[in-house]
Formats: sequence, structure tokens, C-alpha cells
Amino acid sequence: MTPIMSLIRSLTLMLALTVISVPAQAETYVGSNIDSRVLVGLKVNLDGLQALMPDGWASVPFPGGPLKGANLLFALIDGVLEMDPEGKPLDPASRRAAVLVGLGKNDDAVRMYVLKIMTTAPERNPYAVASAAEITRTQSLSGDANGIRTTSDEWHILPVEGGELVFTLNYTAGKRGWTPGELFPHSAANPDFSRIYRYEQMVDLVVSTALGKPSSGEFSLTSTITELDAVLDGSQETIAVMDVPFYLRKVFLP
Repeated sequence: MTPIMSLIRSLTLMLALTVISVPAQAETYVGSNIDSRVLVGLKVNLDGLQALMPDGWASVPFPGGPLKGANLLFALIDGVLEMDPEGKPLDPASRRAAVLVGLGKNDDAVRMYVLKIMTTAPERNPYAVASAAEITRTQSLSGDANGIRTTSDEWHILPVEGGELVFTLNYTAGKRGWTPGELFPHSAANPDFSRIYRYEQMVDLVVSTALGKPSSGEFSLTSTITELDAVLDGSQETIAVMDVPFYLRKVFLP
């Protein structure tokens, strides 16, 4: 097994072990999507992050893999195609979003919580934490067809409430790996609500301080969004950055 596949498999296993299991029961298929994504694992101010968690759930860091030590995951999502259960494209069929995700613990139970979503399609709001935002992305890929390739990626997230979050990434692509996975995220606004994600993805691990993987480029995350000041107060530490150029997911309700 290649080193990158080992890293990706450890990430998948780590996520599977840190979310609460879903009892076997009938599931309802609600749709699918094809995206590209950038995942940024951060270690942020615990008090600020705890304020985003639902009552009774304590924020805990990711316990292993590339994200070990991070307590907040930023998922920057470029949705290429979203479809209903019959495979028909939604209207609009594409969207972009910036999603904040964290792990919460209550006694022995650990859940993955969707804390906040800033999106170009706020009407799609199953977790009841979405707000409208204008999101632009500029991306380029250069290099020889059979050689080393360099990716440049820039995101601008402007929520309707004001402020701006900017993420930039410039790195040399490594050996990308392909892996399946399964997640059971819950809503921070309504902890009784959850969905089941079964996905396949291509991943390039740009950097992971937890695994001693040095950065293959440069990246930065800055924010002037008031609502995020408590977690992005300048003291945050980047634990990992993962580029996901292809992500295919099916979504179910338990």
C-alpha cells in the first residue's frame, strides 16, 4: 500500500471511529452529488468553538489520522452536480458552500456536528444552520501531462451578514489516492436530525502536522466575518489541508 493510501485510509477509519454508530433500520435515499472540495483542519479557541456546539455536547478534537489535534474542520465545497433520488438535476444543479464541522461528546457518545453552512443555495437547509453567501472560486492547474503538476486555488466567501473569508492554496500535487467512506453527521441546531453519507473520493494530502507531512506549497485562511471571530481569532493553528478534486456522494435519511 502506498504512503498516501495509508494516510487516506487512516483518515477514513478515524472518522468512522469517532462518529456515533447508526442502528440498523430502514433508510430513505434522498439524492446524490458530485463535488470538488478543499478540507482544512484547524485547532481553534475551544471556548469559541464550544459556543457553536449543541447543549450537552462538549467539543473534542479529532483523535487520529491527518486531522489529529484539530477541533474544527472547514469544508470548502464546489458542487458540480446535485441530483434528486430519481437522478434528475436540482434547480440550480450546482452550488458552492463553506461548512464548519466539529466533533461533540456526550458521555460515551461521539457525534460529528454540522455547525454552520455559508452557501449559494441557502434554501437547501436540512441541518437548519445555513445562511446565504456569495462564493467565488478561481482555480488553475499547470504542468506536464505526465509530470509534476501545480495547483492554484483561491476562494472568497462573502456572507450576506457582511465580512469575508478568503482561502488561498498553491501546491504541487502528490500521489493522489481513491477511497470510499461513510459518515453520519448531525445538526447542531437539531441534534436529533442526522443524515448518512456514503461516498468515494480522490484525495491529495497537502500537509498534516499530525503525521509529520510537510507542506507541498503555501496556503492561508483569513476572515473578517464577525460571527466567526470567536474561532478565527488569530490564534488558530492549521493541522491539515487536503485537496479533494473529485467527490461522489449518496445521501440517505436514517
